[in-house]
Amino acid sequence: MANSAKPDAMGTFNRLTLLLSASLAFAASAAHAQQSPPPAPAPTAEADAAAADDETQSDEIVVLAQPGDQIRIDRRTYTLRDDATAQSTNMFDVLGRIPSVSVSPAGDVTLLGADNVVIQINGQPVPGQNLEQVLRGLPGANVERIEVITNPSAQYSAAASGGIINIITRQRFDSGLSGNFQVSADTLGGYHVGIAPNWSNGPWSLSGQIGIYSGGQESDLARERRDIPGGALTTEDGVREMEWDGWYASRLQAGYNPNERTRMSLAYDTGQHNFGLTQSSTLSDALGPVSSRLSQTSNTGDQNELTFNFQRNGDQPRELFKLDINVSEYINSSGNLYTITPAGPGAISQYQTRSETEMRAAGLTADFERPLSGENFLTYGLSADTTSQDIVNRLDTLAGAGPPDYQATLQGDEQTLAGYLTYQFDTGDWTWLPGLRSETYRREVISGGLETDTTDSRLFPSIHIRRALTPALNIDLSYTSRIQRPGIQQLDPALRFTDSGRAQSGNPDLEPTTTDAYEANLIYQRNGASYSVTFFDRISDDIVSQFTDVNPDGVIVTSPVNAGTSEQRGLQVLLRGPIGERWRYSLSGNVLNREFDVLTSGGGITRRNEIEYGGLAQLDWRDPDQNAVGADQLQFELRFNGPRYGIQTEIDPFFMANLTWRRRVSERLFAVFMVHDIFNSTDQISQIVTDDYYERTEYSAAGTRARIALTYQFGSGPQRPPQDQGPGGPPIPGGGP
Repeated sequence: MANSAKPDAMGTFNRLTLLLSASLAFAASAAHAQQSPPPAPAPTAEADAAAADDETQSDEIVVLAQPGDQIRIDRRTYTLRDDATAQSTNMFDVLGRIPSVSVSPAGDVTLLGADNVVIQINGQPVPGQNLEQVLRGLPGANVERIEVITNPSAQYSAAASGGIINIITRQRFDSGLSGNFQVSADTLGGYHVGIAPNWSNGPWSLSGQIGIYSGGQESDLARERRDIPGGALTTEDGVREMEWDGWYASRLQAGYNPNERTRMSLAYDTGQHNFGLTQSSTLSDALGPVSSRLSQTSNTGDQNELTFNFQRNGDQPRELFKLDINVSEYINSSGNLYTITPAGPGAISQYQTRSETEMRAAGLTADFERPLSGENFLTYGLSADTTSQDIVNRLDTLAGAGPPDYQATLQGDEQTLAGYLTYQFDTGDWTWLPGLRSETYRREVISGGLETDTTDSRLFPSIHIRRALTPALNIDLSYTSRIQRPGIQQLDPALRFTDSGRAQSGNPDLEPTTTDAYEANLIYQRNGASYSVTFFDRISDDIVSQFTDVNPDGVIVTSPVNAGTSEQRGLQVLLRGPIGERWRYSLSGNVLNREFDVLTSGGGITRRNEIEYGGLAQLDWRDPDQNAVGADQLQFELRFNGPRYGIQTEIDPFFMANLTWRRRVSERLFAVFMVHDIFNSTDQISQIVTDDYYERTEYSAAGTRARIALTYQFGSGPQRPPQDQGPGGPPIPGGGP
């Protein structure tokens, strides 16, 4: 059994003190010379429910002041309400518009620069191998709000080492039948057709989202490789074609609210998400073409999930009991066919691989909130989760020479039992939220006739602190302890080919990564404008990074390894507000210094220090009365990301520009036209450098994509408030802090 985590208490105190000093120095010039009022109490459970109802009555990504969505002491909520861009696209494309979130051209999601982000839908994690496909099958128009938790408190699983993004789908409680029907198509051959009906009568309600989708893109491939030192340079040029399609029936939910204090629901999510890739290329050296290569990949993911929720509000504000029970099954099947044809004499080589993964999971969570004296309250709960995975990998040579044939199986079972306690209280002008989480984790793995059984028990402390410096200026400080345990597939040593001659494998010797995370936030809100500055510092031990080497069979293999210690220190700035009656802006930028250990092929360790940066700029114009037929809204968006670094890798910078026009064609019909990647600028460029190997790969941008979407609202659809109304001033595109 591993020892309980023991963070350095003095080091934690010193870092919080430094963050507080820097934040107060920054705030001094902005603070008003007046007595600071006590911080507003956290919303009651009834207020949260009312806010959820209110959120169906507006139409953009905003954060509202009280009442409604707001910055809570440990999270931020961004309400997605028929945003112009969301109307014409899916959640995979929408995620990159949310402050603090970055999505690379390769589909990697980071939160304040951190990897290992947990993406949830209605509180349930989405398996990583199906993440992009599941998000592409979730229309932004059917999402109610997004919770962004950059430094999760003890209430949340300690495994969320990179933070949590929780996507909450729309629910309406209007009496009778309502909902929307949407159809969209784009110039690259993609389409989506979906319907989201809702019905309620008395205490009963029924709702769901059903649809089909398809899409694709094509990119040029340019790659060069060289063995170090003095090896011959080889080049590879070709074309990559990707296609995806699927269907979904999500949040098929029956709800029963027998009285104002009790709510319960049973929801079923199902769907199938398919992905295909064909890549053809020519490999050449200094003398000319060597061979032509063809890779054909198909992947299918099937999802089935059943969730029961029960909530009971007590007699007092913040008196609450919640019970969540979830059972799910994900089945992922993939196949690859590789064909290598020599340019001159020689036999054709052809081999195929198959991978089957079946994951079954069940979880139970019980949460309690109890009010104490004054505005103080206690939150505590228990959770039990179990996951079982069966993985089968196989390679068969069909013609000529190829990698050695194999068939490998792996069975893995994980169980986590956790309990937590947080206590929110006030001392003068300060609000405190300390917490402690206890987790006992057990993992059993059977592979190649060998069996391992690992048990790990740890304590994870957290603390969040809030101080209202003026009515408009707040400061939040936080520290959390987290862990990233390797997934079962990361432990699987079997090869999973991703291209001709290159593969990925797991590492059965991986150790978990532990992280101490510190944050300080300054938030200023006044007259509909909001500004915030976030300082963060994350220190991780036994970080997991990808390591590339060439095995004895000549296959280029990338596998995860523990690579020492990493520290990320950074700053994020958010600025947003109105410009007159019709214009609004939203600007965000972040920069971080990443310092990490680098493994060499000889087993040595060196230290590397790199700067990473990124940002998002949005400009919005709209007619003041969005309820009027013919009302228009225009949005321009520019995203940029600097280079990103790993122990052997570097990803080049990129930028993307998008334009969206939304018009209310009639009382119930909305049209959206969007141009995605206007300048065709999202090239995906990366390089790998080891002591004995160099590789640079470039996939060109897929091309400018124009999309048109029509949404028809039936029943009692939502109305958008006039531009100068709404709590806390006019809503601001792109979210508010």
